[in-house]
Amino acid sequence: MSFLVAGMIPLFPFLLGFERAFEFSVWMTMATFFLIGALKSNWSLSPWWLSSIETALIGGSAAALAYGVGALFHM
Repeated sequence: MSFLVAGMIPLFPFLLGFERAFEFSVWMTMATFFLIGALKSNWSLSPWWLSSIETALIGGSAAALAYGVGALFHM
């Protein structure tokens, strides 16, 4: 269920018809990764800010890689 909810966040700007949906989607996705990292710090030994940055970097890298692969198939 959490995968479904978190996976819908990048789609909301497109579903709602925002003018700059891509940029808004990127910011919402990174904010979500940051929030997930902060929540993750409750179960890890890392401070919330370090866990947030780590999760945002890993999640952002995965999202960029997925976008890049998708762009290759769009050509």
